[in-house]
This record gives sequence, structure tokens and C-alpha cells, in this order.
Amino acid sequence: MMNDKDEIKLQTELFGFIAVSAQQNRLSVSLNRLYKSNSDDKMMIPMNIREDDFYFTLSNMKMSKVNGAVIGAEFQHETVDILDVPNSLVERIGSCDFVTVQEGKLYGDYISSKALISYFKEKGASKIAVIGAGSLAKSLYIDCDDSFQLSFYHEYIESLMTMSQTLGEDIDINRLDESSDFSGFDLLLDASNSEDLGMIAQLAAVNIDMKNTSEFSPLKDKALKSSCMYRGYDEILPYLTQCIYETTTKEK
Repeated sequence: MMNDKDEIKLQTELFGFIAVSAQQNRLSVSLNRLYKSNSDDKMMIPMNIREDDFYFTLSNMKMSKVNGAVIGAEFQHETVDILDVPNSLVERIGSCDFVTVQEGKLYGDYISSKALISYFKEKGASKIAVIGAGSLAKSLYIDCDDSFQLSFYHEYIESLMTMSQTLGEDIDINRLDESSDFSGFDLLLDASNSEDLGMIAQLAAVNIDMKNTSEFSPLKDKALKSSCMYRGYDEILPYLTQCIYETTTKEK
């Protein structure tokens, strides 16, 4: 098998991880370790690219030997315009983080929310507060079943109203301000681009985002100052890895 010696053979299924700093992310290493432990003849290759080269790189994947790719956060909105076949989730949230190549066409999916839901379930978190109104927040609302109770927060309530209108759903929306108290929630997820969360009155029992240790995390900053539990990308990585593994090994 390919992964016994980390060699790529003619029949090896290849997947890419497309991001500006893909090689600095441990996702490819984590996934390849899982492929190897299960004797799967598959491999993920980190692909560092410039923003100007993204369209060319993804478009030409249709004619390459690559079977699919994980898309870095900085390219997920742009990916939607390049897809031939977006699934319904991608169409509803306007973002794509996983692409497969089938018969010369690019098929799009969004799987980050599925990884987070696996994390929620394992941690026994059912009452969850989400800061943000973007793609990740929308996908969580769509993917979470009735066993979860989700509440959404944003500094600008208008953003959440737009999210509710876009999804055509009646969502529990709240303004994020100095009166925001998350102590009654099992978990608080920051899915926003906010640069300061210092106004929050009280954090939750567990507070997470998907920031790398090299990135500034306003949630981590607030948690450290409040002596509360914070977890970042390293905590979510095993769940994301497993989700990608299952997606790339399921029967077509």
C-alpha cells in the first residue's frame, strides 16, 4: 500500500488541502496518519497557493489526478462560483469547504459543521450559543437536529435578521453586548470575525473557536482573563480529520 512507505503510486487517490498556509496546518499530517493506520491507498497533499492563483488551481483540478480538496477558510466563498454541482447546503450558506472531482466536474460540500457537531455530541453539549451570522453559523443551524438548542448572537442584530431571512427560519437571535451572559450554556462557539469579545459579561462552561495557536483569538483572550475553559483548532482537529476521512472513504 502507498502509505506503508509514504509513496504515491499510480492508483493512489490524491486529495489536496488548498490554503495560503496549508503546510503550516497539521490537517494533512493528521489525515494521512489515519489513512495509513487503516491501510487506505490515499493521501492528502498540502497546497500552498497565492490568492491570485486560486481560481486557476481549483478550475484545473477537473483535469488533474487529484480526486478532491479541502478548501481553506480564505477561499470558501470564492469556491462556490467555480463549482459545477454545489449541494443544497452549499447553495443555502454560500460557502464550500470540500470539493470532489467526478467525471470532470467539481462537486461542492460543507463539512466543518459536521465535525463540530461530532465534538458537541462527545462533550455532551446540547445548549449552545453561537457568535456569528456567517457560513459556519448558518450550516450549524441547518445541520443540528432537535437534540440541540441553538441561540445566535451578533453585535449587529441586523446581521442575524438577515441570516434568519436568508434561511427562511425563525431563529433565536440576540444582540451581543455587555449584558451577554453565557453561563447558562453548555458551550459557546465563536464563529465570527470579531476582534474583541471583552464586552461579554460571562462565558460558558466550555468556549471554543477554530483559531490556530498562531492566530489571535479574542475568545481565548477573554477566557484567559476570566479563568474559563477555552479550546481552539487543536481540539477540533481530530473531529475534522475523522469527518474528512469518512467523506473521502465512503462508497461513491
